[in-house]
Amino acid sequence: MLFMLMIVAVAIALLLSYAHWNTFRPVIREVEMTLEKDGGFSELRIVQLSDLHMERQSISPARFAGAIAAAKPDMIVMTGDYLDNYKNLDKFMLYLDAIVAMKPQHGIWLVWGNHDHYLGDRIEDLGEMIRQKGVNVLENECESILFGDKRLNIIGIDDFCLGKSDIPRSFRGVQDGINLVLSHDPNIVLEMEGHHFDLMLSGHLHGGQFKIPGAFKLFPMGELPKSNVISGAHNVQGKNIYISDGMGQAGFNVRLGTRPEITIHTLRTAA
Repeated sequence: MLFMLMIVAVAIALLLSYAHWNTFRPVIREVEMTLEKDGGFSELRIVQLSDLHMERQSISPARFAGAIAAAKPDMIVMTGDYLDNYKNLDKFMLYLDAIVAMKPQHGIWLVWGNHDHYLGDRIEDLGEMIRQKGVNVLENECESILFGDKRLNIIGIDDFCLGKSDIPRSFRGVQDGINLVLSHDPNIVLEMEGHHFDLMLSGHLHGGQFKIPGAFKLFPMGELPKSNVISGAHNVQGKNIYISDGMGQAGFNVRLGTRPEITIHTLRTAA
């Protein structure tokens, strides 16, 4: 009996060591999408960064920056959960400086996640520091950029998980063009009937992070995971969404069945 317990203990230790090792092994995912609209830009490369979670981040800023630079992005978008403890501000700024140094032609765009709101009122101070770096922080609002003769509307919706989102306000002033939605929690797509968009980028679910059967029943994360919609590209109720597995971890610094992700989205318009 004691021998069997030792075997089980060793197996668990090896499994956890492997799961922790996975947090140091980011994957670069390339996703291509042709939008069903004519004209405008022929190709737009967007790097998506999500769920950096400074409290449990294993990738160094230098390695992080190298992966982004290699992607040669036209635009960088950040879809929430950067830190939930203000003592990790300096660490986050190291990563943000590495991102800002890329100087993508069409800017850097950011929305908040649920963990960011754990900062309370200090999220306003964080937002101001980020803006001073030249990053566009979208809080239930929309901005537009022109590509050739086509407009790209960047619609940033605040965190749905904690009830910070305001969908009608976010779409206020949206003009005719291509609609790109940034919102941390993908479950918000189920509340967006009547609001058109071409693609939504989100995170929040970490690809399951530690994939064990029934995990999302033990730790509810909204309606989408109940249908196994937790990672990658999906069409939900006729709407295109992409869910990044994210760069950091929540709870424990382990991953099993998934790895940290940097996503390169290549968008094209129809001929």
